[in-house]
Order: sequence, then C-alpha cells, then structure tokens
Amino acid sequence: MNLRGPARDRAGTLPPKRRLLLFALPLLLSGCSMFTASKGGAGTTGDAEAAGDQWLIVARGSATPSPTPSRAAARPTPTATGGFLPLKPATPRPTPTATCARDTPHFDKINALQVTPGTTSAKVRWYNVGGYNLVEYRVTAINQDLVVGTQRAVGTVVVKPDNPCGYLTATLPKLARRTSYVFSVDAVVVRRSGDGTHAATIFRSSVVDTK
Repeated sequence: MNLRGPARDRAGTLPPKRRLLLFALPLLLSGCSMFTASKGGAGTTGDAEAAGDQWLIVARGSATPSPTPSRAAARPTPTATGGFLPLKPATPRPTPTATCARDTPHFDKINALQVTPGTTSAKVRWYNVGGYNLVEYRVTAINQDLVVGTQRAVGTVVVKPDNPCGYLTATLPKLARRTSYVFSVDAVVVRRSGDGTHAATIFRSSVVDTK
C-alpha cells in the first residue's frame, strides 16, 4: 500500500474520476474565496462609508427679489356733503312771476273784500279772475244801523271786467257819516245753458264804519 500519493492504476496513471476531482478542487476553493472576498469587500466599503464624512449636495440658486409692498389708493378729500359724492351746482331758477289762469267765478264760497272807508264814501278792491262767461260786477253796501222809517238807498255801482287776472276797484258814494256798512261784490255771468244770466255774491267785507 502506497501512502505517499493517490492510488494509481496498474499503468501508473490515475483513474478518470480522481483526475476530475483533482481538477475541480482548486476551482471550488477559488470560488469560495471569491464569494468571501466579495462579501467582505461589501462590508468593508459600507463600514468605510458609515465611518467617513457625510457630504451634502447643495444646488446654488439665484436670489429672488423681495415683493414690492402694495400702497393704498389715495382717498378723496372729505367735502361738506358728508362723505357722499359732490353734488353738481344748482342751476339758478328764474324768479317766479305772477301768472293767472283765466277762470270763471265760483259761487261755492265768498272771499274777503278790502274796504277803505271815507266820510260819505268808501273804496273797495277785489281780484278779478276773468272768465269767458263773466258779464259784469255789481258793488253795493248794506246799512247795518237800523233806523225807524224808510231806509236810505245806497245804490249799486257796476264795473265791467276789462282787466282779467288783476285787481279791480270801485268807489261807493252817498254813504252816511259815522254809519256801519257791509260791502259786497256780486258777479254776473251767462248761464252755462245759454238762457239768461246769473248773479251771486263772491266778495264780502266785515262791518266797516264810515268816518
């Protein structure tokens, strides 16, 4: 029995299986060493990275300008209108003038009559509204002092309405001195039906004494 080396066949050569084993053994050993080196190398690299300095990657940028602060709009100066929009200057209006719309006398009311007394006469004044059917005015005075016997006749003064929309005057004569009178003005108009005329009092005074 030969212990110095592997068993040999009679021809002095190794069997095929043993030759294959001898050939594959170095490959197996080198492959293990490669896996071991790879595993150890990875660990070594990771340890080096863990133990070394850590690097931060910084990207250099550009400075952004600060935003411009907004400013409040200027407020209008307060005016005497109390904060509201100013009003347009008022357009001057024309001075009103006395106008008159021609009208017919109305008999539903009696207006006051102006009287200026004298000693034996009196002057009356009233406003003439005019009118298409107005014929005339009749002015008279009624004695307010009762006397025994026949009353003194004063008479009637007729005034034609030649001044429409204006004042008319009339003077009553033959009055007694220191006597009280009530003066009245009657309007005479043509009836609306066209049949004759109609007269009624439209002005009357209070009791007036002559001087």
